[in-house]
Amino acid sequence: MKNILLAFLMLIALPNVRGQAIAYTDKDYARKPLWIDMIKDTTTNFFTVEHAYKVYFQHHEKPLGEDDEIGEHEARQKNPSKRERKQMQAEQHMRMEVKKYERWHDRMLPYVQSDGTILTPAQRLEIWKNNKAK
Repeated sequence: MKNILLAFLMLIALPNVRGQAIAYTDKDYARKPLWIDMIKDTTTNFFTVEHAYKVYFQHHEKPLGEDDEIGEHEARQKNPSKRERKQMQAEQHMRMEVKKYERWHDRMLPYVQSDGTILTPAQRLEIWKNNKAK
């Protein structure tokens, strides 16, 4: 009975969630790395993602690149505590997310319109086909 009720509530709520755009504030951007999920959305606004990224790293330390810190490799060789391992994993995860953002930023830059919208993959394919035909 619980499962049926839960499924029914999800069916009612799901269409409403899809159609609504969520408005975030700078406080939200500063607290959580919302830009991580924003770059996965093909309908996102480029300038909004860029703003969220900048605001987040105004309040958090941006991770260094791999082995940018002298002696970091040697520190990893020792047997770290559980807390240190968890912290190293979180740092590594954030490094990877920053790299993903930077690649996304560079890849999307040519397709950004003046209002911040990004051309859809279908529009990009059409441009490519037109350029190839020339």
